[in-house]
Amino acid sequence: MKSKKTRIKKASAMRTLAKVCQGTSEQPWFVLNAMKGLTQYKPQLKGISQIYRFQAGVSSDTTFAIPDGCIDIMFDCTETTPSAKICGSTLRAQNAKLKSGHEYLGVRFTPGALPRYLNISAKELISQRLNLFDLAHDRDHLLEKLITNQNFNHQVQIILKHLAREEFSKPSHKTQVALNAINECSGNIQINELETITGISKRTLQRLFREELGVSPKEFSRIIRCQSAVNQINQLSEVTFIELAHNLGFSDQPHFMREFKNLVSSTPFAYQRKILESSYASRIQQVS
Repeated sequence: MKSKKTRIKKASAMRTLAKVCQGTSEQPWFVLNAMKGLTQYKPQLKGISQIYRFQAGVSSDTTFAIPDGCIDIMFDCTETTPSAKICGSTLRAQNAKLKSGHEYLGVRFTPGALPRYLNISAKELISQRLNLFDLAHDRDHLLEKLITNQNFNHQVQIILKHLAREEFSKPSHKTQVALNAINECSGNIQINELETITGISKRTLQRLFREELGVSPKEFSRIIRCQSAVNQINQLSEVTFIELAHNLGFSDQPHFMREFKNLVSSTPFAYQRKILESSYASRIQQVS
């Protein structure tokens, strides 16, 4: 059996080819099924992972949200039927319920981060899509501003100005240490290793994760393993699935295949084919 140091070294090598997780990745089905790709901005504002915009394509009924451990606010900026939803992380692939042709603007928070004015916990939001204005009655002016200013750069500034004034919940120090360790190992880490790294018991870790992220350490590690696999396939033209499964700590390739299908709603082979056919990277426009 490989030592913890060897596995961490392997995970670090994998990250030279894949993005760091913890909310920095885009939702792949949003990119794949968008009419003209996805525009993305990554602000230097604590608690916010990214702001993004896309137009839902004709395959909106098969556009899935995959687990990422983050909470999003998604604005439907279509003038005739505007709306705003707060979306919790899923635990498996879940239909995002988008409307074909509609313009969506999203704000993704980092794991454990959430504006306090929403007065709701991450646990209550798991796999949920709730009306934002049922939780924040005095924020409907934000949607009006976003509809009036359809330029993405203007919308980004409106969002940043709005959120810069707000207080955020954030992971406690011990939880953040555990999150960093999980990310360092691409999700391939055991609970007893987290106990050693954080200096707190399994029971306390479970409680902190449930309270602050809405999921257990095991569930969050599972999410990061899934994100790591997806990011590898997104960025590399050639991926050996046997090696990828081994590097991520799966007992065998069939186990990896089942887990990927459950969390991504596609087999790794079919997903890789879609990525290659779509020229995935070219469908993402980074705005600075």
